Amino acid sequence: MVHVLTTQDYRSMPWKNGQGVTLEVARSHGEGLDDFDWRVSIADVKAAGPFSHFLNRQRIIGVLEGEGMVLHVDDQNPVTLRQKAFFAFKGESNVHAELVKDAIRDFNLIYNPEKYSARLQWVNSASGSSWISDAAQILIFNTAPSLSMKVNSQPFVLHHFETLLVRDNLQPLQFSTMQSTEQDFCIIELFIK
Repeated sequence: MVHVLTTQDYRSMPWKNGQGVTLEVARSHGEGLDDFDWRVSIADVKAAGPFSHFLNRQRIIGVLEGEGMVLHVDDQNPVTLRQKAFFAFKGESNVHAELVKDAIRDFNLIYNPEKYSARLQWVNSASGSSWISDAAQILIFNTAPSLSMKVNSQPFVLHHFETLLVRDNLQPLQFSTMQSTEQDFCIIELFIK
């Protein structure tokens, strides 16, 4: 039920619009770019350009590395995203991205809003933290050099860019981190509707 995914487990896939490559961290099921209920990925954005469309999906995107990007979504006012900030939009929206300065690395959650609701948050903690989650799918994505944590007292260590994945959870789980230095990690929770 609980797995640690290393960078060797991630899968390189072309963007739907053919203008780049995504490193897929994890997905619900399927193989293609449309056959999934949820999908977490990392992408290097090297130039301005349009986003791919994902019909009937919700997207949440953030900046992992780099100065940031400006998103033009449909007819809304432009949104500037810096590191550790996230923005949600519909997968079928017309989105054009501009880079604030140089290339960036982004972090994406795409999911089916008819099947799931989602919560995504960055945690920055020097003293450790604990929380309980009863989400069906839980991912902890580590951006620190190393992150020591426990899930219901079972210890795990995540290295840089590794992910703790809990699939098909049926009960509340206790998570805790014990760190002596400041650590950054992202918690993604997907709740079945």
